[in-house]
Amino acid sequence: MVMLCDKIDKGQLPHFLNLVDKDKWIAETKEDGDRVRLMFKDGKVRLSNRRYRDVTATYPELHDFHTDHSQVFLDGEVCVFRDGISQFNEGITFRSHCKSPDSVRSAMAKYPVTFVIFDILELDGVDLRGKPLSERRKYLEALNLSHPNIEVSEQFTDIKDAWDKVVKSGAEGLILKHVNSLYKEGFRNSNWKKVKNIKEIDLRFTKYEVNPRGITVENSDGHRCLVGGRHQHEVRTMIDKIGEATLTIRHLGKTKAGKYRQPVYMKVV
Repeated sequence: MVMLCDKIDKGQLPHFLNLVDKDKWIAETKEDGDRVRLMFKDGKVRLSNRRYRDVTATYPELHDFHTDHSQVFLDGEVCVFRDGISQFNEGITFRSHCKSPDSVRSAMAKYPVTFVIFDILELDGVDLRGKPLSERRKYLEALNLSHPNIEVSEQFTDIKDAWDKVVKSGAEGLILKHVNSLYKEGFRNSNWKKVKNIKEIDLRFTKYEVNPRGITVENSDGHRCLVGGRHQHEVRTMIDKIGEATLTIRHLGKTKAGKYRQPVYMKVV
């Protein structure tokens, strides 16, 4: 079971940095890919995703992973990069959804993957989960991995500067980690925090469709967003009466097709 992150809103980041001992926290880029753990044992590689499904056949680029150690267990993110930014809808989804060998081979050429490793859990049969992150990191770096499709995540000590770069580049966000954090599988640990580079936009919607979770609004450009709970009634009434409703939507940028990634309703303007 993978270790999960707690969340903080990007607006809370300055306050958080004022409260904590900055020397005890590092940041890593939050990659937008497929969370995968790699087990190397007896010369063989096995890959599994966060839903415990075996995805070894999905990522042939990693089959020739090699180390001088007899066994190593790694945690990371399999990504498809474009201009240095990991892509989800326009990248990893074209790989993670491949089922047949033919579809995998076809997707490999256009969407090659990189395995970004950010943790090591076991080494030569020794469980490292109970060691602090700073110590686990030393074990990870000492592997001296050399592979065209594998890299170790970069760590940043200046979190504010790292965040400024995320915002400028349009990357998804940061993962903040306490240097003494242990790896606790299956838990949402407060010593790991994700901060997403969430954006907002006001859009005018002119129609909707009813579904079990509420209503899905749509505008003339084909942008769609779910509005649930009590908010759906206000939005639905506005569209019924005046033919439109302007809503603030949070999103994680646009796809190549011009659609907003992971749109979330925030409020009526």
